[in-house]
Amino acid sequence: MKTPSLKTRMLGHPLVVWPSIGFFLWTGYMLLTGPDTWPLAAIALFFGAPVMRAYERREEWLAWRKAWNAMSGQQPPRRRRFVKPLTGLMVVAAAALYLVATLDRTDSQTVLAISLLWMVGVVAFFAGRGLWRRLRRTRRATAGELVKVCVRKPLLRVPSLQQAYAALPDHCRAVMGGRQP
Repeated sequence: MKTPSLKTRMLGHPLVVWPSIGFFLWTGYMLLTGPDTWPLAAIALFFGAPVMRAYERREEWLAWRKAWNAMSGQQPPRRRRFVKPLTGLMVVAAAALYLVATLDRTDSQTVLAISLLWMVGVVAFFAGRGLWRRLRRTRRATAGELVKVCVRKPLLRVPSLQQAYAALPDHCRAVMGGRQP
């Protein structure tokens, strides 16, 4: 894999990425609560997208380089993309900040309570699903059970020794000297 350019490595560094995420969140909050801040939000979006792409490219290159240096002979493990959880987090944070900023209105208090219950319900659902999947996993085999677990029954039908000798042609029996099991 080709080494990313210096620009990509600089823009994708966490010391650049995290402040740009903070700036993006701050401008989103200002856009929701303050008047005439849409140019600032557009600038944050314009500069935030290339920073996140550079971060992804840099992380892919670092994972590839780690696998190459280890000479594992395997493809580097695919990392979960960072943008999708971050985008969801930004949407939830922006909605929560907007609702907190407008708490003085009674209609927004109702919406805040309903959305908070909904978010807690979604988190509880996914946590319960993860726990259920973890409980359903099969247990590991002990050293004595390893062959039993791997080969539960033969893949092909295996005849008994008497059946195998009976199936031999006559010239084979002559070579064996008439021996029977």
